[in-house]
Amino acid sequence: MGTLNFKPFESIGLCFSGGGYRATFFALGVISYLNKVKYKDSNLLKKTEAMSTVSGGTLLGVAYAKAAQDPDLDFGDFFREVYNTFKPENDKLLETAIKKLEDDAVWKDNPHKKRSLINAFALTYAEMDLYSGAFELFRESPTEHVKHLCFNATDFSFGLAFRFQNTGRFGNYPLNTKEVDALMYDVQLGDIVASSSCFPLGFEPLVFPDDYFKDQNTTKYKALKSLERFTDGVGIMDGGIADNQGIGSMINISEQKNRDRELDLIVVNDVGSYKMVPWQQDTTKIDKSTSLKTSINTWLGYFGVKPLYWITLLVGVLLIVLNSLELFKGQAWTSLYIIGSVLTGVGLTLTVAGILLAIGKAIGIASVKRLFKENVPEPLLDDVLSFEKLGIDLIKRMLIDRMTSSAKMINDIFLKQIRRLNYRILYSEENLKNKIITSTVYALNGKKTPYSNGLDYNKEIKPPPGKLLQSVGLTASETPTTLWWDETDIRKNRMETLIACGQFTSCYELMDYIIELKRDLELDEGELKLLDDMYEELNKDWKAFNENPFYMTEAYLKVKSEPQSENA
Repeated sequence: MGTLNFKPFESIGLCFSGGGYRATFFALGVISYLNKVKYKDSNLLKKTEAMSTVSGGTLLGVAYAKAAQDPDLDFGDFFREVYNTFKPENDKLLETAIKKLEDDAVWKDNPHKKRSLINAFALTYAEMDLYSGAFELFRESPTEHVKHLCFNATDFSFGLAFRFQNTGRFGNYPLNTKEVDALMYDVQLGDIVASSSCFPLGFEPLVFPDDYFKDQNTTKYKALKSLERFTDGVGIMDGGIADNQGIGSMINISEQKNRDRELDLIVVNDVGSYKMVPWQQDTTKIDKSTSLKTSINTWLGYFGVKPLYWITLLVGVLLIVLNSLELFKGQAWTSLYIIGSVLTGVGLTLTVAGILLAIGKAIGIASVKRLFKENVPEPLLDDVLSFEKLGIDLIKRMLIDRMTSSAKMINDIFLKQIRRLNYRILYSEENLKNKIITSTVYALNGKKTPYSNGLDYNKEIKPPPGKLLQSVGLTASETPTTLWWDETDIRKNRMETLIACGQFTSCYELMDYIIELKRDLELDEGELKLLDDMYEELNKDWKAFNENPFYMTEAYLKVKSEPQSENA
């Protein structure tokens, strides 16, 4: 790419990272600010021709991509629709999904989908106006605006990024066939959003193509299922597993062979964090306790017929018989019949239950032995069985430490390593020099990082971030990764702080980028004048954000005639 054919802000690609609602509304803030900023003859959002989104970022990306297919879109209307759909008092996403999961009728009407939480979310998304319809909407973009789209997930057959994209390879190399291409535009947007956003441990994967197509009697569907790789289905899950920023997909879009030139600017909007809560070992005191083997044997000892069971049954029957023979003072006593019946009933119940439990125990033990034989390598079998000699408290600690460290590895360490690798690739590409902006949710929150001695703000940008702006940024950056608002989120007004954070962070990063361009590149007088004019407008906004970080969000939420409601 280099500087040859480089045209500042001419063609823009936006990456929106994963991160639940934190990502969704930071992204809304980003595009709402780009909709306001002008360069040459239009705003920067109109100059955006590519989007690559992951997880929570996909919630915003799919909604905007769908809305942008209308060339007469009023951006203010779109902003308010997203805001009103998800503001805490209206947000019913989790509640509706749970109700669907519990409703037998839902799964009777959708027999192609396995009954799972993520499929309940997928069906909920499909009913929302923002996500209704199929990928067919993006077959041919009516404008040059956001014509390259990639919504990222991960496949669980090859461990590769699985891309729902309209101008590149759909899926990935080993999972892209003519049979897949024949069905790609029939995929529902609700399923795409669910696929991209079902994060590990919180959800289970969707299964492609089984969960994606309601009519499974078509020739196209049967042709795909006849392929060996799709016969048993392919697990599709969270795009953040392979690339939580969508960077690789955006580079692919920029380098597509059918493009006449690569993108002039890639903006990576990232709500992922360098921070992580350190793993803590279980420090529960271990007392001397019975061994696992002893505990299991004691527990299994209850599974069987005990002498007490049949003795109780025998006593009850004898009491009834003897009472019937009038052996007690020459008459039959009603009270003895009652006592005998109760003892007989209890004894019979316990005896029958004991027999059934004994049968179940025998089957269970046989199954466990078979499971061990089939799944534990013989050289390790003795080591595994040696655990039966350990105390219950020690085994509990070992299991807790393994589970908590594994969860930390999956949801923190692994994602952060992938994040570092992707950024290293992005910034090591010589042809991308001066064509990248990284905009992070925590950039202006006033907190030092473990990787720098100071706040590292650009001293050329005046005024520096104020305490109010930093406070809003801190509240936004501390939003947890969820797809719902809890009481703390509502109390801290996290939805609006995230939107505002996306807006003022975009403003700051654009100013920083223009300073970089003017320092590093030889630009002609016309380009310098355009950049200076743009910087002047950005600086006005920056001063306004420092006075009131929410001023632009408030303007969007007012009447349609506001300047920020300009058509996108």
